[in-house]
Amino acid sequence: MVLALLTSELLSIVCFIVTLLMGFMVVKTTLAQHVLFGLFTTFLVTLTQSMTMFYFIGTGKQVKDLVASLPTGPALVQRTKIFKAKVFPPALWAMLFTMATMIIGGGVHTHVAWTPPALHALLAAISLYYNIVAFWKEAKYMLENNLLMEEVDRLLQ
Repeated sequence: MVLALLTSELLSIVCFIVTLLMGFMVVKTTLAQHVLFGLFTTFLVTLTQSMTMFYFIGTGKQVKDLVASLPTGPALVQRTKIFKAKVFPPALWAMLFTMATMIIGGGVHTHVAWTPPALHALLAAISLYYNIVAFWKEAKYMLENNLLMEEVDRLLQ
């Protein structure tokens, strides 16, 4: 599961970079391709970040249920809460800024007055930043979470 999530996150970052480059080279690529690829990238980012959040929620619940009767249980549960506290903010910002970029991009495409292309580009840069930050934090804490799960397995045997 971890490998699938990290692969999906890496793929979403690559897709985001491709979409960003397509936007700046709109002369060489059609605008329709940029819009469609942007829609796909937004979907992929949102799905991946949501699934990653659910992964941490699910494994945290599993640890909580498994170690409820152990004396070291509260410390182990607290570690899962720390993982969530570190991962959730950048994951949420990555999703929100990516969706905002897509929405503002729709306004730029339809020539709405309050959606300048510079705002769309700025949001894209911020979104890419948060996607990269989220990827690094999620990779780090997924590895730590796996170590925690192995520790729980050893304690239960």
